[in-house]
Amino acid sequence: MRAKNISILKNMLRMAFLGALFSTPAWSVNLTIGGTGNALGTMHIMADAYQLKHPDVTIKVLPSIGSSGAIKAMAKGKIDIGLSARPLKEKESVSGAISVEYARTPTVIAMSNRSPKTDISTDELVNIYLGKMTKWENGDFIRPVTRQAQDGNTIQLQQLSPALKDAMEKIDKHSKFLFASTDQEAVDLIEEAQGSFGVTTLALILSEKRPIHALKLNGISPTSEACISGEYPIIKRFYFILPQQLPSHVKDFLDFVKSEQGKAILENNGSYAI
Repeated sequence: MRAKNISILKNMLRMAFLGALFSTPAWSVNLTIGGTGNALGTMHIMADAYQLKHPDVTIKVLPSIGSSGAIKAMAKGKIDIGLSARPLKEKESVSGAISVEYARTPTVIAMSNRSPKTDISTDELVNIYLGKMTKWENGDFIRPVTRQAQDGNTIQLQQLSPALKDAMEKIDKHSKFLFASTDQEAVDLIEEAQGSFGVTTLALILSEKRPIHALKLNGISPTSEACISGEYPIIKRFYFILPQQLPSHVKDFLDFVKSEQGKAILENNGSYAI
């Protein structure tokens, strides 16, 4: 009787194993992507579209860990694909990772859709950061959303003119300025704080469907076409941070990003493919 019970138990375990084997595809793949907050919204859309065509693949897009976070995570093998707003520095390349540019988007100055303002000039920005201009035309107090001194958006804004760079280096003297530590936190403040404005990207605004709008800069609309022609002055470049030897499931996803469908997703969300 004991031997019979053992045989029955073995058969039950075998059937359970076979059921698990056929109910969960053996080829199921997990792909983890993380990095700069400016690229995450578009990458969520890209991942959803890819998974519709490849239901055997599960893609996880992490909350923002920044460009440097993506590079460190790749070096430690914590993610499969990193998203960065800058290429690798020489000292970062020794880890064996590579950076490949895949898209660009306008870097923009943005305000809440509650604001009627549609254009801003470099001179206005200088006066705002010097504290000489404190109210918008509608009477709202101006509340700039600032970032870390070495943040890419901060550096790009400073590069518009020497006078603006000098003015921005003095912003700690003005109490009405706000501070954000991540790309998503910056747009949260732009949405919520009356009279606020800040630097973000067209890709983030469109892909996350944020209720904010990009301002013209010195009369120039921040479009992909204006970036390509050189008419619009500030552009965010997006890079994949990758291992030198690409696993097949990573290569398949990158091929999708480069496909016509992938390029359309980029273009529909404020970026253009490289």
